[in-house]
Amino acid sequence: MNASLKQITPSVVCLAATTLILAEGATSSLIVKQFLRNRGYRAYQSEISNWLFTVALQEGWAINDNGMFRVYYFPTLKALPQ
Repeated sequence: MNASLKQITPSVVCLAATTLILAEGATSSLIVKQFLRNRGYRAYQSEISNWLFTVALQEGWAINDNGMFRVYYFPTLKALPQ
């Protein structure tokens, strides 16, 4: 293994997921994993999935679980009555 790979942290996962949601509208743990690996992180699917779920709950993100994987996105803001 390459010893120079960077370790992931919850803040790294949060930043990656936020970047991807802003760019694409939604993300998943697979996309976050690929994003981080492309940037030199040692990222494993199970670890990313656990951290991403925890971060999403803490941040109040919307989660769509279709039974096979979860899709994360920012919640939709409702219009205020005028």
